[in-house]
Amino acid sequence: MSVRGDTVALENQRYGRNKSTLINSAYIESGDYRRKFDNLTPNAEVNRVLYSKAKEMLKHRSGTLYEDMYWIDGDTGKIIISALNEQTERAVAYTGAMKKALKGHDNIIALHTHPHSMPPSASDFNACYKNNYKQGFIICHNGKIFGYNANENIENTLYTAYIEKFIEQGFSEFDAQIKALTKLKDNSDIDFWEVE
Repeated sequence: MSVRGDTVALENQRYGRNKSTLINSAYIESGDYRRKFDNLTPNAEVNRVLYSKAKEMLKHRSGTLYEDMYWIDGDTGKIIISALNEQTERAVAYTGAMKKALKGHDNIIALHTHPHSMPPSASDFNACYKNNYKQGFIICHNGKIFGYNANENIENTLYTAYIEKFIEQGFSEFDAQIKALTKLKDNSDIDFWEVE
């Protein structure tokens, strides 16, 4: 088995795969992971769609720095629009067609991947606010899931300054981002949480 694993790892490196963003397929297929989706929303059908699309995105983007994203109707579970062929690492570009498709929906749930398994960024909160999402979910390659919402823009420079301050104090980048978001949450109309 280790020989097969070594071969797969070598092939992944050869074809530009990023080892730090490979998913743990066994965990993603597990009951523990599926249960994280049971109460994401009050609607079981919407939760089923969120789980299905999360697994698809993770498998598609495993070993890459690219993100996939779905915008889902929170009442019906219907896919409003998706971005599955992004060419810029760690970002989803909002096109005019996307913005047009999102207009007129008042219960949008955004679902997208974070290859480095970080919590929501300032851009995530601001996209949530600007595009009137009810909420968003970050699907991390390591199996973590973060929920978030925003009722105002947050200043990216302030968010970055908080992160830098916490990193200077010796926190890891992940912990620095969590602490920065907690500070922003205390002073802004945003919320975020890890789904357990």
